[in-house]
Amino acid sequence: MKLPHNISRIEAFSDGVFAFAATLLVVSLGMDSSDSIMDVDLKSFVGFAISFFVLFSFWYLHYNFFRRTKYMDNWIITCNAILLFVVLYYVFPLKSLINSWFEDQGMTYDRLAGLFELYGIGFGPYFFMLFSYVL
Repeated sequence: MKLPHNISRIEAFSDGVFAFAATLLVVSLGMDSSDSIMDVDLKSFVGFAISFFVLFSFWYLHYNFFRRTKYMDNWIITCNAILLFVVLYYVFPLKSLINSWFEDQGMTYDRLAGLFELYGIGFGPYFFMLFSYVL
């Protein structure tokens, strides 16, 4: 016997994970030695802003999927868990990449290649999970 899953609980957990990822972005926002919010480094703020809007776009895709579906099974819950893991883990490499644009020496080719490999490993499963929702 299959029991129906509660979509609102899955959405609430997912929203909590997205909120936690956004909180981690804010907490890691670079500040000088003073505790004033006015002393935030502009370069760090640009990295935060771009990372936040990428995170928001992922949340919006997630939101649209759950608004359009009425069916929930263990496969969708598993895909959602993997998707949330990838979102939570890959927030920081994106911010590191953006912050490297503003470094004086820049990023070495080896480090940049490693970062893009990390993205390929992360974003491949993310979009596969979104694609598997449709199937």
